[in-house]
Amino acid sequence: MTGESGGTPFARWRAQAHEPALTVLLVIEFLVIFGLIPFSGLSVYALRSAQVPLAAVVAVAAVAAIARGRAALVLTFLAAVIGITGDLLRYEWPNALSASAFLFVALAFLLILTGVVGHVVFGPGRVTAHRIQGAIVVYLHVALMFTFLYAIVLFFAPGAFGDALVTTDASVGGKLLYFSFTTLTTVGYGDIVPVHPFARGLANLEAIIGQLYPATLLARVVTLEVAARGK
Repeated sequence: MTGESGGTPFARWRAQAHEPALTVLLVIEFLVIFGLIPFSGLSVYALRSAQVPLAAVVAVAAVAAIARGRAALVLTFLAAVIGITGDLLRYEWPNALSASAFLFVALAFLLILTGVVGHVVFGPGRVTAHRIQGAIVVYLHVALMFTFLYAIVLFFAPGAFGDALVTTDASVGGKLLYFSFTTLTTVGYGDIVPVHPFARGLANLEAIIGQLYPATLLARVVTLEVAARGK
């Protein structure tokens, strides 16, 4: 049986691209989150651009290179299937049911990709610049996952954020992402305020994660580096 780092050309490519793919993934997500989303004003309810599915496919390819072991690789492609299914449902049957299904599917997609990346970032081994960049990817994914959680709350409770956010607004997705990042970083400008109990609970949880993640990351990085040097 061929080993993970040798044998077939595909296995050799994965061994070489393993950690650099973390950097590629970070670049992709920066372009999408801080470029594509703000400038296109896209919504999590009605995405009409082919750029977003394309970015998702590239992200899956990067995570496939990152994945350690066969199980992680299978989970990565499962995430791709889930994402494609969600897009097809939304485009072929544009209704409230498919819109709500898309939100849950997108959340599942992010959860799987985050799990695969996190397994590599926080696994044993030397701490490299690529792994630090992978940790930033996980941090970005936290904001993205909470964006979809807020969207789910807003979908089922349209007044969850008062008059600041309405589901019929074409830029609601970008606004939810903005709110998620300001909550995660505990900036809290106050222009968007959660009024629904579930929205407030999620905001509290995200703010706590935003405070604990950097400290936990630093502790883990130091532990990994000390353990690697001791070998």
